[in-house]
Amino acid sequence: MSNNIARVDESDLKMAYVRARLAEIERTRRVYLASQGGMPQRDIARAVHMSQSAVHRLIARAKVLGVGESVEEIVLERHVGKCSTDEMLRRLREMKAWLPRVVDPVDGVLPGSSEEDVEVLLEGGFLTEAEVDLILDAHE
Repeated sequence: MSNNIARVDESDLKMAYVRARLAEIERTRRVYLASQGGMPQRDIARAVHMSQSAVHRLIARAKVLGVGESVEEIVLERHVGKCSTDEMLRRLREMKAWLPRVVDPVDGVLPGSSEEDVEVLLEGGFLTEAEVDLILDAHE
């Protein structure tokens, strides 16, 4: 009996992670915008298959962090082919909202900053050392 299950390698798993993370970022953005548009949290929760309390926490976090483009989102978009390396670097250099550590109203001090996000993305293999240098130099 042969096993017809497709082989999955590390790059397949990494791509699945990236797609899921980008979907999570987009869901957060849409939930926040729906709440800002006046949609009740219970209706949002039903639409996204989350509890109302989870929606409340997500909205509270989005209020602090914002829902504009993040370092992580831009780099992951390059990884899935939504933008070129040149476009990614241009967008990262032009980012005005370079985030320091922030205090979340629900969870307290959130770990990280835009600079730390860049370092984590380097460690994850999503950026090269040269790209990190270009990005960080633009924000000194």
